[in-house]
Amino acid sequence: MERRDVITTQMHAQLPASFSQAAAILRQVGPNFIGLAAVCLPNYVAVYGLDHWQVAMTTLAVLTKYSSAEFAIRPFLKRYPIATAQQMQAWAQSADADVRRLASEGMRPRLPWGTRLPQYMADPTPVLAVLHQLFFDKSDYVQKSVANNLNDISKDHPEMVIAFAQQYWGQTKSGDWILRRGLRTLFKHGNPDMLALLGYDITAAEKVTDVTLQPESDVAVIGGLTTVTYTVRAPETMPVYLGLNGSS
Repeated sequence: MERRDVITTQMHAQLPASFSQAAAILRQVGPNFIGLAAVCLPNYVAVYGLDHWQVAMTTLAVLTKYSSAEFAIRPFLKRYPIATAQQMQAWAQSADADVRRLASEGMRPRLPWGTRLPQYMADPTPVLAVLHQLFFDKSDYVQKSVANNLNDISKDHPEMVIAFAQQYWGQTKSGDWILRRGLRTLFKHGNPDMLALLGYDITAAEKVTDVTLQPESDVAVIGGLTTVTYTVRAPETMPVYLGLNGSS
């Protein structure tokens, strides 16, 4: 991030002082940049374009195709929350998968490496409005972002994510994949409503008896392998998922 910021500052020393003129150049040269240099272009917009909302939005919609603008959009969501949220809803209808992905990824309340968005941690309703639009998206790139966004929201508002999942569960294979990934934190926490949605019997643990675990050795070596033998007893009519080796 520090290297990106240094390059951005040096770009500013070379580009025209007028942001509109600089942005036009960025849009033109965007396809020629890759890697770290490509990341610097949307960052330039975030740093020097905050007072030029419309030009910034036009420019980020172009640059996100060559890099990613989920970090760059966040300062605009903070300064212009209503207008930028409306822009995200419009982008969710874009013919370009990169732009649609930005509509979701840019609004993630807890985006890793990105500044958090407290307004969406408090009330994710605007984010969910975008996710509803993107839920049946055909792009794997967009689907993964929707799932990660739901997982972010679940950390602050599990009930809203469960309600979202209940609305869509079982409709499509890709949709169920999104929901399973989006519910992963709730799954780890054993949320009973989430377990019921996924078909788990939350009383099943009470029916499993004679559970034993026996390691092959009492000493575990870092970087090595340890074999653990286990046994369980359950009613013949009850399916049991054994998470230790993934069999059932």
